[in-house]
Amino acid sequence: MRKDYRPYWLKVLMDRLNQRYVDWRIRPQLDSSGRDFRVMYPRHLQVTGPRVHTGDHVHVMALYDRPVRLSVFEGLGEITIGSYSIVNPGVRISSASSIRIGESCMLAMNAYLADADWHDVQHRIFAPGKTAPIVIGDNCWIGESAFVGKGVTIGENSIVGAYAVVTGDVPANSIVAGIPARVIGQVDPDDITSRRQMFTGDQSYDEFEENYFSDLLAGNTLLNWLRTLLLPGGKD
Repeated sequence: MRKDYRPYWLKVLMDRLNQRYVDWRIRPQLDSSGRDFRVMYPRHLQVTGPRVHTGDHVHVMALYDRPVRLSVFEGLGEITIGSYSIVNPGVRISSASSIRIGESCMLAMNAYLADADWHDVQHRIFAPGKTAPIVIGDNCWIGESAFVGKGVTIGENSIVGAYAVVTGDVPANSIVAGIPARVIGQVDPDDITSRRQMFTGDQSYDEFEENYFSDLLAGNTLLNWLRTLLLPGGKD
């Protein structure tokens, strides 16, 4: 489909039903979760192990071909995702030590965070191998298919480029890329528009979302939406 043909009231209804499923099936799998914890397509979010925590307004998108996996190995690790953060399809976070993600962070599609080797150099069938905590500061962006390994600290406001392999610490306000990742630029910390502003600015996120989707779906009707499902036209 080229556009969303649902009437606005139907989208609101479907979102409410989805949130009921999240509150019923997903929240109980977490040790703690904050306000407005949302999961788009929650059946494709896989939570394994205890000590998984999320802050307020954490939003997760999981797809059938790009599930999101939050895994704590045999109860040895811990995963904490800070408030206002976004987790995109295909993200994997695997912990046998500790992985702490700050506030207002974004993990792009297929990013992978692992605080363990998951095997020993000689005895390759033994897990988890060597472990060390991962710490990601506030307002960081981990690019598509990037890997962040054990013992890494990423300073606040930093950006990790797509497909980068991060095996060493990243200074605050830095842009890194490559294999292994190296600093290639800087971020001006005084000129950042973070997602946090959607929630704490003059307009709340709920107000922003309502205004955006009511305008986007204005004029849509139930009959036309059903038609596009059953008899889609060439421009649908």
